[in-house]
Amino acid sequence: MSALPALATLPAAAQGQPPAAQGGGGALTPPPVVDPKKVETTPVAPAARTFAPQEVTLSPVPVLTLTGSATWEEAFEKLVASVKQADAELKRLGLARAGDTFIVYTSSDDLSFEYEIQVPFSGTTIQKPGDGMKLGGSHAGKVLKFTHTGSFSDMDNTYEQIANYLDEKNVEQNDMYIEQYRTDIVTGSPEALTIDILVPVP
Repeated sequence: MSALPALATLPAAAQGQPPAAQGGGGALTPPPVVDPKKVETTPVAPAARTFAPQEVTLSPVPVLTLTGSATWEEAFEKLVASVKQADAELKRLGLARAGDTFIVYTSSDDLSFEYEIQVPFSGTTIQKPGDGMKLGGSHAGKVLKFTHTGSFSDMDNTYEQIANYLDEKNVEQNDMYIEQYRTDIVTGSPEALTIDILVPVP
């Protein structure tokens, strides 16, 4: 902030003292006009929140896996339908869902993407899954965990921040992303989701 002019530097007349008489005709010299200008201040914006992940190590859990593909326009509806299909298959096999659903994005382009739905389960069965599904284990190993809270349609913004973070930190990864739905994707609102985005790293 700029300081206002100090009174000590002004002529005596401006400090309330009588002006000195001038020689000759005794005319008085008028004091200079002081124009106190407003000092403009700029508020300091609060520091931006740091977009930083947690580094965690995943242990594998038993999952029923269903693969699929979809366009980005139909993404949410297609993912919900796939999870419902996997849930129905678990019920047929006599298994119970036992944790948050994983969605693994295995490849993508501007128009579409391929994915795996992985639904954790508990129990045992001697039956084989149908409709191309399989029983196996979830991803294991070190990941960077970011969290998205809000609308499914706003996830592009979160992924953009993730990409910027990985570039800044020179993080190597294989372009595979795993979403862990803390909000049930079947019963939750697409406008109010909490999703952990897991980025596998070496």
